[in-house]
Amino acid sequence: MMTALMRGRPALARRLAFARARWSAWRQAAWAGENARVDAPACLAPLRVMGLEFPNPLGIAAGFDRWGRLGRQAGALGFGCIEIGTLTPQDLTVWDRAARDGAWDKPIQARGEPDLGDTVLGVNIGMSPASGASQALRDYLECLRAVWRRADYVSVNLCSPQAAVLLRPDFRAGLDELLSALKQEQRALAVVSGRYVPLAVKLRLAPGSSELPEAMARLAALRFDAVVAAIDAGPPATPQRYAMWQTPLWQHQACEQIGRLNALLGGNLPIVAVGGIGSARHVAARRCAGATLVQLHDALVYRGPGVAHAIRREMQRTLRGAG
Repeated sequence: MMTALMRGRPALARRLAFARARWSAWRQAAWAGENARVDAPACLAPLRVMGLEFPNPLGIAAGFDRWGRLGRQAGALGFGCIEIGTLTPQDLTVWDRAARDGAWDKPIQARGEPDLGDTVLGVNIGMSPASGASQALRDYLECLRAVWRRADYVSVNLCSPQAAVLLRPDFRAGLDELLSALKQEQRALAVVSGRYVPLAVKLRLAPGSSELPEAMARLAALRFDAVVAAIDAGPPATPQRYAMWQTPLWQHQACEQIGRLNALLGGNLPIVAVGGIGSARHVAARRCAGATLVQLHDALVYRGPGVAHAIRREMQRTLRGAG
């Protein structure tokens, strides 16, 4: 059904997928009571990344829940993390209203001793559609300051069409200045707020390409906390492309890219892998290639809100079969 709807009315299909996820999270939270997040099954063992405690390495990628209306309730679906957004300066009023509705709650660092049942909430920030290179730093700083008190970590989105100019070879010095300024603002906000919010950078890797974005090599030196590697050819995300992601060739190429990135970073930065992940096999392969965390997006559309629990069951069956 969802495949047919994605072919004819993709926007409606994605709205329906989000509504199903939100309803399912509400239902499971209501059934489990106040301990819903703590009792939500984990796909894999808990782990510590960016100084944060993740209940499991499965996350929801930015774009599925742009406004944070699902937010930390994603934990009831079996996810250890959700990244909302991309939020731009023009989105901040709508975003703040959604945050006040309660889907976000307090950051896990502000609750005292972190609980491994807490769902980590990342916020993806970007440039306004009309902004150029000269407005980029202003946009990112405005968003970083606005989301700081509610986010567990912040992801700087350099994958958008507007951000493409920042990645041109002739803008290398400008990109270094922008990233350095964001790190400086992160340190200043940490002093003022009394809490450190990790800062990641999201960059796109083209499927099948043997080249990595030049900016990747500089993130560790600039002391960022993680890199979000989106292996994606860009919109539109069609059913045909989703089917291609199920083939061993595309999965193998994605793992090769993660492996190259891991070698480039020398293990100095955790990698969050995004793109084409929808099964236990995909999760295991990306992590084996060097990814610390993985994020799903289209799998929630095509497989539904139970995909995280299904992946956990697939892994349990694999482990039993191996034993």
